[in-house]
Amino acid sequence: MLDAVSAQLDPRLGTVLRPFDRMRRGRNQAVYPVDDRSRFAPEETARDLPKVHAVLDAAAKVLDRMSPFQAEG
Repeated sequence: MLDAVSAQLDPRLGTVLRPFDRMRRGRNQAVYPVDDRSRFAPEETARDLPKVHAVLDAAAKVLDRMSPFQAEG
C-alpha cells in the first residue's frame, strides 16, 4: 500500500511520507517483539509525533481526490 501511495504522491509529499514506513516497522516490532528489549525509546516516539500528524494531515487533504484501489479479476 505504501508503494502505491508513494507512487501517486511522491515527490510532492515524499518528505512527509518518508518516515511512515520506518514508524510502521517500529510499531510492528513493538507489537511482535523478537526479544525483551524495547525497539525504541519514548524520546523517539515524542520526536516522531509531529511526523505522524503531518502524515495524517496529508492523508486528509488528498483522500477525497484519490480513487480507491480496485483489484482486477
